[in-house]
Amino acid sequence: MEKTGLTEKIKYDFNTASNLEVFMPNLDDWYRVTSREFRSFNGKRRINNVDYNGPIYHYATNRRANKSLFPKDKIVEHNWKSIRRNGD
Repeated sequence: MEKTGLTEKIKYDFNTASNLEVFMPNLDDWYRVTSREFRSFNGKRRINNVDYNGPIYHYATNRRANKSLFPKDKIVEHNWKSIRRNGD
């Protein structure tokens, strides 16, 4: 079956093949993460041991997040509602 609807490629503002890490304060250390988690983490991030201060996106979307509206040191989730089609 062919996909229909709102499908868009996730955009990355960094090289996804780099060493992507986030700082977890409760564990007091840096941890390697996937590029999808990295772009949505609201806390200290670094690429190849260099601090990164780029934009934060809602998880699995291209929608930018306002850092001050979400919990610190967590992944920014996107609250979405499923849209039902007629006949479903």
